[in-house]
Amino acid sequence: MAAKPLLTRVALVDQVAALLTQRILDRVYTPGSKLNIDALARELEVSSSPIREALTRLCGLGLVASASFTGFSVAPEPPREWFEQLKDFRILNEGFAARHLARTRQTESILAMGASIEAMERKLSEEGPSDHDYVSASRLDESFHEALLSASGNAILAQAVRNLHPHLHHARLFNSRPHDIKPVLDEHRAILAAIVRGDEDGAEAAVAHHLNISWQRYCDDASQRLSQKEV
Repeated sequence: MAAKPLLTRVALVDQVAALLTQRILDRVYTPGSKLNIDALARELEVSSSPIREALTRLCGLGLVASASFTGFSVAPEPPREWFEQLKDFRILNEGFAARHLARTRQTESILAMGASIEAMERKLSEEGPSDHDYVSASRLDESFHEALLSASGNAILAQAVRNLHPHLHHARLFNSRPHDIKPVLDEHRAILAAIVRGDEDGAEAAVAHHLNISWQRYCDDASQRLSQKEV
């Protein structure tokens, strides 16, 4: 009986953190805006404790910033240079993981990557190629890459990538804009096909192509939006 309130509290913090995350990704709370604990507690009709705990958790994810005397605020988006460096970091680490999995061909990891592809195929067939819900598409992309990292044979490498929360930050860039998931799906298929046939070089190259072209898609999107503003 003593454990029940603790479990309820944890569930409440999880729900608050999930709601605040969604609002940040949806830009209900814009980068740099203040997050007042008392105001959020009144709005969500909860005590201040789960709000504070949820905000502290989001600080660890890089979505929220905390400073003495000023409290919590939505973290600014990382600069372009950070995303470019993140892309290069992922190419090195996930390319290594792809080579390892192509060599070992671990059944569980291959099945998990295949399941992610199938889920993305269902999403494509149900909603069409232009998906405005980038968050759910990003989660499917993340599950594919997570299965790849888990099979890297190097727990430190895998955790280093996870700690940067790349998919969460990319969701901040693309959310609420049409996003064509078909190219991503094709690129995932190419990575998995190379792994299944045991082609280490091909798997590493497919990962590099996927991450490079994903970055290029963002750059093209950013350039297009800038041109529209100037018109």
